[in-house]
Amino acid sequence: MLRRLLLLLGLFGLLGLTLGSLAHAIAEPRIKLNVAPAWKGWSRPGRATELDIRLRADAATQLGLEVSSGRSTLHANVDLQPGRVVRLQLPVASTERIAVHVAAAGGGVTVRRDVGVSLSESPLLGLGLVSTEAHDFEGFHAVALVADDLPRNASAYASIDALIVDAPTLAALDQRQLAALLAHAAACGRIVVVHVDQQVRRLLDGAGGCGGQALLSAATVAQAKDMLAASLGTSLPPAVALAGLGDLARPGHLGWNRVAVALAVYFAAAVLVLLFMASLPMLLLVPALASVAVLALLHVAQPASQLVVWSEGGSGAQLARYQAWQRFVGMQRGRTRVAIPSQLAPSVQPCERGQAVRFEFDAARGQAAFAEFDTRLFRPVLLCYSGAFPMERTPVAGNVVDGAREIRNAGAKAWPPGTLLAEGQLHDLPALNPGAHARIEVKRALPQRDAAARAALARTGPGDIAALWELELGGMVDVPTGSKAWLLVTLSTR
Repeated sequence: MLRRLLLLLGLFGLLGLTLGSLAHAIAEPRIKLNVAPAWKGWSRPGRATELDIRLRADAATQLGLEVSSGRSTLHANVDLQPGRVVRLQLPVASTERIAVHVAAAGGGVTVRRDVGVSLSESPLLGLGLVSTEAHDFEGFHAVALVADDLPRNASAYASIDALIVDAPTLAALDQRQLAALLAHAAACGRIVVVHVDQQVRRLLDGAGGCGGQALLSAATVAQAKDMLAASLGTSLPPAVALAGLGDLARPGHLGWNRVAVALAVYFAAAVLVLLFMASLPMLLLVPALASVAVLALLHVAQPASQLVVWSEGGSGAQLARYQAWQRFVGMQRGRTRVAIPSQLAPSVQPCERGQAVRFEFDAARGQAAFAEFDTRLFRPVLLCYSGAFPMERTPVAGNVVDGAREIRNAGAKAWPPGTLLAEGQLHDLPALNPGAHARIEVKRALPQRDAAARAALARTGPGDIAALWELELGGMVDVPTGSKAWLLVTLSTR
């Protein structure tokens, strides 16, 4: 009887295990993952691109998405509903192999894809053309594109060297694609639009940076080819580099000062112990306590990061392009997690390709929210940002008459006091309301009083007239205290 009871219990246990396994198998969602790199999988070495990721599951589930490209990693949490496709466009570094890994929350189902990116040694030309007419673009590696192939992140335009796009392709772009294209135009990207109407042309003209030298309009693809070839002989102003900002981007000395004070206190305590205390326990205890105090000070005395934003545009343009750098100085060996300013987040990337950074991607907002990296004592980590923002300042310069130059506010909004740059000299530029004007005495030049003015003069051509303003960053979120920003506007002349 006991034997039968034990046998029956064993059968019930085996049945329970079987049903549990079946239930677990049934409960595990089936995940479908599709990954496609921008520009049909082409890019250039050392540049950035974009991954178009589509996720779908047959049951509600939470997923962890991890993308590894070079030494940078991007992580995102994604909520999936049955039958609903979640689509993400993630900016990544252009490397030959990018790993995409998806895992269900709590373990279980995992899916992995390895994506290959072809790195062209020749300049890349994107062709967003409905026409199938064949053309030979000598010197370029041409990539045929449809509207959905164009990226949603402006940083992904770094992959290509030029773009030819026609009216039907432009009309098929969604809002994010159009914003990315306009930001690329503001950053002086070489673009030729084909057979667009006057309304679209006016929109693009207002967005083109570098005085519109890189944004061209053609009636046919053949004409676009000739105009692009001619434009390659025109040198465009390069984006400002970190080294070009000089004193603006130099790190502060707060961290060094704190360490110097800590070391001074340490040595002072050691001298006092040697002079007035002869016991061995005190000679051993005081240095140990001082070392602990110094380590504690380094841990709690982490200096705030430093953010520098430099932006440029032409008078009357809709957009100004900007470059920004955020510097983090380590005070101890460890792991640091920092919030990324939301207005700058779409383009964030490590300034140094060899820097390992893990980005937390907010799938709902479609941009990175946090960055995590290793820190060392006095070893700086820099994050770079770039893009464009709406510009509403339209200064107009008149000729010099009776030793004075007239400056007029031709825009719809007032501007604050700034600095006028003309013929290598600096002048005070007063605040002006819309339609107002001021006379600037050209003989009353100012000295090159600060690093911003010197950087602006270096960015201004010999015959250019420009205005420089320091910008307020109060409306930006997660911006460190003491951040600095400037806007340099090249004036039009009447």
